[in-house]
Amino acid sequence: MWSLDKWREHPGNPITEVAQCRQQAALFDFSFMSRARVSGVGARQLVNDFVSRDVSGMPENRVTDCLRLNHQGCVTSDLTVWKREGHGYEVMGGNDDDIAALMSQQSPNCSIEDLSDSHSVFAVQGPESLLRLARLGNLERLFRLEYFEFCDLDIADFPVRVARSGYTGEHDFELLVRRAVARALWCLLTQEFPVASYAAMDILRIEAGFILYCNEYSIGATPIEMELAQFAGEETDQNLSSEFKLACFTARHHECPVLWQHSKSNPPHPTRGEIVVISACFSRCPKRFSAWVISTQKMSPLGRL
Repeated sequence: MWSLDKWREHPGNPITEVAQCRQQAALFDFSFMSRARVSGVGARQLVNDFVSRDVSGMPENRVTDCLRLNHQGCVTSDLTVWKREGHGYEVMGGNDDDIAALMSQQSPNCSIEDLSDSHSVFAVQGPESLLRLARLGNLERLFRLEYFEFCDLDIADFPVRVARSGYTGEHDFELLVRRAVARALWCLLTQEFPVASYAAMDILRIEAGFILYCNEYSIGATPIEMELAQFAGEETDQNLSSEFKLACFTARHHECPVLWQHSKSNPPHPTRGEIVVISACFSRCPKRFSAWVISTQKMSPLGRL
């Protein structure tokens, strides 16, 4: 099991790991994710006020993507909200500041429990994920699990919460397990899945067109500009003018960017007419890299440069 800092120090062989994930399956450790449980009669209203999307109509055992916006209406991060039984919700995201902010909103009508240090988050992703998981026990429930649905079951006698979701665009599952048994489960999973690094995940999510909060959201763009208005709620004004345009391109380059991002102390601030790269990764094509870019409106459409 690896922390995000260790992944940055030891990126592994991301090109090989990407191929394994796309063609077969791979195992990722996402235990740097932060997570909190919100319970009580006031939980629904608190979660609704915290994210930009109405979660009132969520059925139990479902997951939905949500955004957090600042006072200027720009996206600062994305989160997943998990609907538990009764009045219960769970909120999970990659930015621990979000969970810290949620914890500060305790009220008499609901309780908030930080689960970040007591649970681990693993992901198995790739076209063979389901079949390989099924080798670990009687997991018929997984075959009926719909996308963005979760269930609680045992994997080799370990209680695990399994969600049909992921970050690669492939068939994938997220596994939430108590930290006390996480290492034992991890060792079991490595018997069926090769381990992949976060550098490989960065390539996979860029190829799939997915956004990483600490890269794309640093630009100060609205949900409409990030093409994420469907996750921002009905209150988002669809008629607002857009200053930025999100696009993807490939280009020839001699270096291999690994977990590339702008310095947090010097985020990009493009002006009209500029193109700013906000995510970059080495692709499977020799001497090419793929990237998300931010450009201004009224520029020519971006393609392969």
